[in-house]
Amino acid sequence: MSTGLYLFSNDLRISDNALLQRLCQHSERLIFIYAPLNSLLVNSQNGYVKQATSKCVRAFAGQTLKQLAQELSHHGHALYLANNLEQLVRIAEEHKVVDIAIADQFGWNERTTICELKRQLRGVNFWHKSNHTLFDKDQFAFQIDDIPTTFSRFRKQVESSVGVHPTLGTPLHFPASVQCDLPLCTDILKDSQQLTPWFSQPPQTALTHYFSGSAPSRYKQTRNALWGDKFSSALSPWLANGSLSARQMYTALIKYEHKCGANESTYWIYFELLWREYFQWLALKQGASLFTFKGMSDTPPQTSFYPQRYQAWCNGNTPYPLVNALMKQLNTTGWMSNRGRQIVASCFVNELQLDWRYGAAYFEHQLIDYDVASNYGNWQYIAGVGADPRGGRHFNLTKQTEMFDPDGEFIEYYGGESLALSEPDYVSWPQK
Repeated sequence: MSTGLYLFSNDLRISDNALLQRLCQHSERLIFIYAPLNSLLVNSQNGYVKQATSKCVRAFAGQTLKQLAQELSHHGHALYLANNLEQLVRIAEEHKVVDIAIADQFGWNERTTICELKRQLRGVNFWHKSNHTLFDKDQFAFQIDDIPTTFSRFRKQVESSVGVHPTLGTPLHFPASVQCDLPLCTDILKDSQQLTPWFSQPPQTALTHYFSGSAPSRYKQTRNALWGDKFSSALSPWLANGSLSARQMYTALIKYEHKCGANESTYWIYFELLWREYFQWLALKQGASLFTFKGMSDTPPQTSFYPQRYQAWCNGNTPYPLVNALMKQLNTTGWMSNRGRQIVASCFVNELQLDWRYGAAYFEHQLIDYDVASNYGNWQYIAGVGADPRGGRHFNLTKQTEMFDPDGEFIEYYGGESLALSEPDYVSWPQK
């Protein structure tokens, strides 16, 4: 009997999963394993800050994998966890695995891990497909190495020539299950950290909930807020780990427009999905340079690393109350609005004059919606070494506070004023 292995990574779902459907049709027996591909190899390109992921990140990962395991159990399968390459190689050899399916990866570490796995399992067939994007690579009129150097050019080309494929349902048939000598995801990935109610629900419930009201029709007016009810779709955590596909979100958007009407706000949701899409393919082109100091630029930024400033930023203890409040929101909830991320990243690079890679690495460990391409791509953008023809972004912190927290409610709620001004290093900090 032919045995297949499906390796979940950034596609934690069984619906709208063409790769899974193909493997189910091809195999007589099937093994399901989740592996954090970014951490399987010792040498990491984006390892500037050696620290454990936050409780919020672990809690969200455990919750999502539990939901996936429950779905698989309905079809007679278990979801196992592999923490290193040796375990994957051993299982493949012990069970005489013929085919391994892994979704296309866009991060350098993840792709390097897959290359090493292929090297150690030369007799196995590896299947790939993009499960993380709106489009397939072969839909583009350009090669990935020739991807437009700015988002505007990418958007114009894609909007005029590329369509989104319809979503798929759950496979109609699942092959027989195989018991493995590996820990179950539901037994290992547990954390007592409480997530906010919105992030505690299943992905499809969150998707339906957001598009059930009028919030999408106001998205462009509310998207820059720091907090509030449905000011953002807040679907990014499920998009990041693939428990919700970009195509599923796009399909829900189109259904909403057919029912409630399309306007500039609903278009802007698609606009943001295109930004996410651009960063994925750009990361594929950049490879390891996504994590280098000068990024896509010819010259590196005029910044350095000051440990005390860095720690103050991480802990929300800088001279800038709005930045402090935002960082404490991140540390408490594992999430931050898009505008908030731009504000704290701008402060990191411009006011604190810090090496952007350390800020990106901190986000990597704290965000429940961490996505390697979007995270490092956005940080490069702010630092002026990415896909921004204007050479970086610098936000006036006073103006941002007046615009997005004029009454100081957000700062007060998260304790943004709690700065010990007597710290000697603060005296030399730029006050822009």
